[in-house]
Amino acid sequence: MPDNLLGGRYVITELLGEGGIGVVYKAEDLQENCEVAIKFMIQEAAVEIKTQQIRQRYFAREIAILSKIRHPGIVSLYDSGFTEIGLPYFVMEYIVGKTLLDILKDGPLLLGRAFNLLQQIGSALDCIHQHNAIHRDLKPENIMIVTKNGKEIAKLLDFGIAKILEDAQSGSPFMPITQAGHILGTVDYLSPEQWQDKPLDSRADIYAFGLIAYEMLTGYHPFRGGFSIGDTMMRHLEEEPLPPSSFDPEIPLLLDQVILRSLAKDRNHRYSSAIEFLTDFEEVLAEIYRRSVSYLSNPATETLMYEIVEIPDEEERD
Repeated sequence: MPDNLLGGRYVITELLGEGGIGVVYKAEDLQENCEVAIKFMIQEAAVEIKTQQIRQRYFAREIAILSKIRHPGIVSLYDSGFTEIGLPYFVMEYIVGKTLLDILKDGPLLLGRAFNLLQQIGSALDCIHQHNAIHRDLKPENIMIVTKNGKEIAKLLDFGIAKILEDAQSGSPFMPITQAGHILGTVDYLSPEQWQDKPLDSRADIYAFGLIAYEMLTGYHPFRGGFSIGDTMMRHLEEEPLPPSSFDPEIPLLLDQVILRSLAKDRNHRYSSAIEFLTDFEEVLAEIYRRSVSYLSNPATETLMYEIVEIPDEEERD
């Protein structure tokens, strides 16, 4: 644990979590009188210099990306610096809520609730892409859901392996296996092109976004359950997902098309943006509404409804 008082301003109070690149603590900001989260880069004496340099590069990139993006659906960066021993850190907003992963443990979401959260996640994702960056590790665990004034607010977290788009499309390859043999990213949400060591663009995030939408609606991940990393990889590369409506007949067939398009193996067949995905999703919801209104306004339907609720006369009651 770092020194209890950081920069004469932040009082470290408790450990929140640890990943492959950084460790996050909760702290009290004495200057602003509020709680914050502070992420420190992991530094291990036994780690190879090359591995440590890679960590430094990712950590600096995360700070750079968060410093230029401002969006209500993305965790806010407040401050950054170095400890007395030269360890980099950055300060961000402390978010109290549940992860989407925790929420999905209770089962699939109602269509309206799912769309509300997807709108927020998609808007944040589009903002990232508009700033020529990609997240590369979009998953329910990295989405925090906060309830404020009775409304659910989605926040994207953990930009530890996010990348500037120009870098992702350059000759430097991205492979999910690091020099240390660890997985970079989460295998359940890696797009086919990430497994194939291809230059990446925003459509890799769209694939993960589609998987999250699939889980929200069905309660299932279409490719989870592989016996090994290799098995999981082949499922992403070759196996076609079942339509969401096969899990729940209440899911519109038109929505199957939207979700499955986002999961196309060939990224050229996917949506080009989260906004395009959300536009089609919303159109499906609008069509459902139009059909329901048409059904209820049909004279035959009105007669049927009337007959169903018709109150019998006194003789019939006896």
